[in-house]
Amino acid sequence: MGLGRYPNQDVMEGFACLSRNGRQTNVRMSRTLLPDSHGMQVGPFECNIREPLKRLQFTLDDNESGLTFDIAFEASFEPVLEGKFFQISRGRATYDAVRYVQHGRGTGWIRTPDGDTIEVTPQCWWAERDHSWGTRPLPRVDGQPPGTRPEWKMLFFAPLQLPDFGVHLYAQESEPGRPVHLSAGIVGRTDDRGDDLVITGVEHDLEWEKDSAAPTLVGGRMSILLHGGDRIDLDLMARPGRAHLRGGGYEGWNGWKQGQWRGDLTLEHDQWDLSDRDNFYRYAKAGSDHLVDVYCEGKTGYGVVEYMVLPGYGKYEEALPPTRPKQA
Repeated sequence: MGLGRYPNQDVMEGFACLSRNGRQTNVRMSRTLLPDSHGMQVGPFECNIREPLKRLQFTLDDNESGLTFDIAFEASFEPVLEGKFFQISRGRATYDAVRYVQHGRGTGWIRTPDGDTIEVTPQCWWAERDHSWGTRPLPRVDGQPPGTRPEWKMLFFAPLQLPDFGVHLYAQESEPGRPVHLSAGIVGRTDDRGDDLVITGVEHDLEWEKDSAAPTLVGGRMSILLHGGDRIDLDLMARPGRAHLRGGGYEGWNGWKQGQWRGDLTLEHDQWDLSDRDNFYRYAKAGSDHLVDVYCEGKTGYGVVEYMVLPGYGKYEEALPPTRPKQA
């Protein structure tokens, strides 16, 4: 789920996606930002801050999709603040943003379009949230210069938590071992002096599903390199749980584009059959939050990994987007 506030567009957006039993239900909502420019609600979807940086309440009331929920995010650790992300394209600042990521647990309930009620308990529902602000790319409109290909050829965004610590890893690489952006942090662990550990680099050796209709992670290892020469090895195993972000409007979906003004209140929904191989690439094109088990030093944790691999990276050939037949 997510909320997006676009002051220069007079737009407030929200979305929620539920991926379950081979189907994904998507709800997308938009309203004019003014006059309620700081209210964190769009139609039936609302976020309430119960205690800053500790407890947030997310609710989706009755709507045409049949998906409703009432879920509290309760923080397990302090937030991890990323480094500032700045990019220029054709002399224009296209990305100038800051983000923090926080690990926690979920409490509440979800009612599915099928009428099932799922209890959300902190024992079973490990949760991640992030909050960013600043300038980020929007869909191109007439009269703007064309976009340029990104400098990166592989990226991963991975908030991961174990029982006694959490990490967040965000890397964009132009080729293996050469990051053009790397931001990583760790909470819940300190060195011998009690100071926070400092991450200096990240190595990865990942395995991908062969002949998949879209890049699909199987597992592998991510290694965190620490100041002073130590390292933390995290072994990953991907689970079936995977929510595709395009359902929330990332990269646009059937005319719905993020940040696009759509009037006082607009709500639309759809449901995807994730077993439909012919359309799966369309669903997965903008990346996904892919659930993973995390193993470290005999302990088990959980998290999500978002990933993309582009031609020319020089590694993970089996993760490249499949060749698409040209449309007549």
